[in-house]
Amino acid sequence: MSKLLNLEIKKSIFSKAFLLGLVLLSIFAVISGVLMINEYGGKNPQQLYEHCMENGKYLYNPDFPLFSFFNAWVGGETTTVAYTLFFTIMPVCTAIPFAWSYHNESKNSYIINVATRINIRKYFIAKAIAVFVSGALVVFLAFALNILIVSAFIPYCQPWAGYNFYNLVYFDTMWSDLFFSNPYLHMLLFISLNTLYGGIFALLSYVTSFYVRKYVVILFAPFLTMILAGYLENVIYNNIFRDSMYFVEFVPTQFLHSRSTIYQVMSWSVATTTLLLVGFIFISICVKVRKNEIY
Repeated sequence: MSKLLNLEIKKSIFSKAFLLGLVLLSIFAVISGVLMINEYGGKNPQQLYEHCMENGKYLYNPDFPLFSFFNAWVGGETTTVAYTLFFTIMPVCTAIPFAWSYHNESKNSYIINVATRINIRKYFIAKAIAVFVSGALVVFLAFALNILIVSAFIPYCQPWAGYNFYNLVYFDTMWSDLFFSNPYLHMLLFISLNTLYGGIFALLSYVTSFYVRKYVVILFAPFLTMILAGYLENVIYNNIFRDSMYFVEFVPTQFLHSRSTIYQVMSWSVATTTLLLVGFIFISICVKVRKNEIY
């Protein structure tokens, strides 16, 4: 099992497909960083440093929390189109590295050769782990690149709760208290959540290959699922909850961003959506394993 797992992980990471997925997602991470650096450079004129000076000495500028790293990294900024595209194409970029591999191997009879040597269950488990790792790593590395670029030019500054409206971090949303008390932990939690979903998106493509044989459909399955979920969410809101002050976000590509850009993000809705997706993936793999063990 360990040898098979190592082989699958090496196949998933050390490949041109992995590099392609990483480069595509990183392009928007870099564009977001560059645009935010340019924007924040224009928001720091000399008078910004003179607002809170006394007898020629700098005291404190209350505007600084508005122009800090924590609302400039790709998971915190809300002003460029690059961050929107980053989260929109994330499901596709996570599927590119290895989610299609079962589709290819089932076509060239590779699985038959594997089944004669090891338990087929081990093959599907190792494949799932490798797919998850490749998708999660694509997302993590893209975030790391953006953070390195932004942090090199935009300073860290403790967010102020009085600016919650400008930061789009409201007090009744998920982990909002951490943004003002411990912004580093807040950022780390969202990076971890995104990394987790990088693996989940890749696994959604993987299990899609159990049911369809079209390569394009397999790659774009998570992306199309998010588009349809967003459409369904808007239909539900417009027809049922339009007069309600609060509507809970349940589309992953929306709640993965650390700002409340559309609807209210709650911990229980994120946990529920995540468990439903993981449950679907788990059941699909179990059914596929059972079917292959019989036949």
